[in-house]
Amino acid sequence: MQINTTLEFKNALRSGPYAWPGGYPLFFICDDGGALCCDCARTEAYEVMRSISKKQNDGWRVVGEDINWEDANLHWDHCGDRIESAYGED
Repeated sequence: MQINTTLEFKNALRSGPYAWPGGYPLFFICDDGGALCCDCARTEAYEVMRSISKKQNDGWRVVGEDINWEDANLHWDHCGDRIESAYGED
């Protein structure tokens, strides 16, 4: 899902860390290609919304949301925790 406005970001954040239907794990994609978890996005929401509204390419601008289907080695760029995958677990 593409995110272009602060309203789209807030709606995605309110929806939580799992896709409905299916319950697949979601993560945000930043303008620099980094991955951001829902908890970090919530904590840093001011930075993210400021970057979205000003269209800044500073690593905080969320440009989309996606499901981690199979990458069992994908990690959050902000906190460093591993991103749960839908099918790639050992």
